[in-house]
Amino acid sequence: MKKRMGLILLAAALALSSGCAAMLERSYVSATTHVDYDSEEEDPSILRAETYQSLVNSILYFVESHAATGTIRLYNYTGDVEADLANACTEILNEDPLGAYAVRDIRYDTTRIVTYYEVNLSLIYSRSSQEVEAIRSVSGLSELRQAFSDLVSDGGTHAAFRFSYFSWTEQYLEELFWLECYSDPLHAVPDVQVAFSLYPDSGSQRIVELTVTWPRSGWDLSQRAALLAQSTDALLEEHPPEGGSYTPAELIRILRGLGGYDEAGSQDPAEVLAGQSADDMGLLLTAELLFQRAGLEASMVLGSLGQEPYCWLIVETEEGYRHLLSQDIGAGAGSGEGSLPLYTDDELESLGYSWPAGLHQACE
Repeated sequence: MKKRMGLILLAAALALSSGCAAMLERSYVSATTHVDYDSEEEDPSILRAETYQSLVNSILYFVESHAATGTIRLYNYTGDVEADLANACTEILNEDPLGAYAVRDIRYDTTRIVTYYEVNLSLIYSRSSQEVEAIRSVSGLSELRQAFSDLVSDGGTHAAFRFSYFSWTEQYLEELFWLECYSDPLHAVPDVQVAFSLYPDSGSQRIVELTVTWPRSGWDLSQRAALLAQSTDALLEEHPPEGGSYTPAELIRILRGLGGYDEAGSQDPAEVLAGQSADDMGLLLTAELLFQRAGLEASMVLGSLGQEPYCWLIVETEEGYRHLLSQDIGAGAGSGEGSLPLYTDDELESLGYSWPAGLHQACE
C-alpha cells in the first residue's frame, strides 16, 4: 500500500530522522528571571544606579512592572550616560525576552542635578499587561508537552511561554505540537494551522509565542469533540468485546468494517465513522480514537521510514506496548478481515523505521 501523508501531516513539516531523536530526548531546566535594582529610600518608585548593568536592571524593572514611565538616578556614574542609555535600551529591545516580546520603544531624557543624573523614561508597549501576565514559565520538555496538549484540548488560539534556558528550534517546536495534536484524535481536526514566533531571535533566554488557527470556532470544536466521542462509544456498543475487554485485533476489525481504505480518502475520524473511506492518517486517527474510548492507550508516532516522514501508532496490548502501522490497519479494510501485525522496537527498527524514542513508551 502506498503511504500517503495527509495535508495536516504535511503542515507539520516533519523531519524526524534518527539524528533528530537525540535532540527530542533532551530535557532542560528553567529558572525564574530575577532583576536586581536599588530604589531611593524617600521614593521607592525612583531607582538608582551606578553602573551600566544596574542601569539595564533598573529599566528591566519598569518593563517587568509594565510601567508606562519610570525615573532612574545615576550616582557616581563614570560612563557616557547618553551612549549607555542608548545601548541599554537597544539591549532590552533586542536581547531581553520580555523586552523583545512586549516593548515597542523606550524613550528617555536626562537632566544633570548637582550630584547625579536623573533619567526619565517613557515606555511604549506592543503587548497589554494582561498578555504579559499570561506568559507561562516552562521548566522542561514534559511541561511544554502538557501545555501544548492543554491548548489543543481547549481549542486555544494563543499562548506564550518563557524559557530561561532554550536551545530548541522552531521546527522542533512544531513537531512537538503536532505530536500532541495527533495524540488527541477528538480534537485533531483537518486544516489546523500553527505558527511560532521566538523573542528574541537568538539566545538561550527566549519567549516562545504560539498561534493556532482552527477551521471552526471554539464552540464548534467542543461540540464536535463531544459528538465524535458519542459516535465512537455507540460504535463500540454495537460491537462489544468477546471477553471482558477489547483486544487490538477486535478494535481494528471494527474499523475495517467501516468505509475502507482509499489513498484519497478522509483524514477526519468523524467522516470515517460515518462510513467514508479513510486515507492513512484517517485510519490512524480513527484507530487511535477507538483504542482510547475502549480504555486502551494509543498515541501517534511521528517518525520516519528511511529518509521519508512516516506516522504510525503505539498501542497497549496484553504483552505490553506495540507499534501498529497504518498499512496493517488498512489490510482487509472494508471486510473486517486480515491479520494485525504488531511490532516491538527492535522489530520495527530492523524494518528501517526510526522515531524519537524518548517521547514514547518502550515496546519491548
